[in-house]
Amino acid sequence: MPQPPLSPQERRLATFCRLFAAICLLGALGAAVGLLLHELSPWNGLLGAALLASLATSCLVAAGRPRERRHALLPVVAAIFTISLLGAFQQGQRTLLAGSVPLLLISLFIYRSAAPGVHSEPAREGPPAAEPEPADRKIQLGIKSN
Repeated sequence: MPQPPLSPQERRLATFCRLFAAICLLGALGAAVGLLLHELSPWNGLLGAALLASLATSCLVAAGRPRERRHALLPVVAAIFTISLLGAFQQGQRTLLAGSVPLLLISLFIYRSAAPGVHSEPAREGPPAAEPEPADRKIQLGIKSN
């Protein structure tokens, strides 16, 4: 049975994820170039490139099937929240805060609006319980001879 077409909210989520993935990949490329040109310390360059590449991957996973995989956007939301939180407590980082808070709000809005009324199910503890056999059911065992 074919899947129904994506809703406008799901298409918006996919578009946002593709755009943000492109931005993250450009940032990862910039961090790698900065590392190669010795403009960044090895730790900052490697960590920055790796983190941005992983965020881009999360976005691309969510963009591929936004209906089923919208939760792959959660690492992106967590990263933007962390940037916003750290920017709030750093002196002289008001520009970072002014850019990251609107991005956080937009990403949360797009994430939530992609599946209105959908709530995640809690993880199951194990397989579902088997239904008990009826007591009146008898099994006849025997040996058939030829």
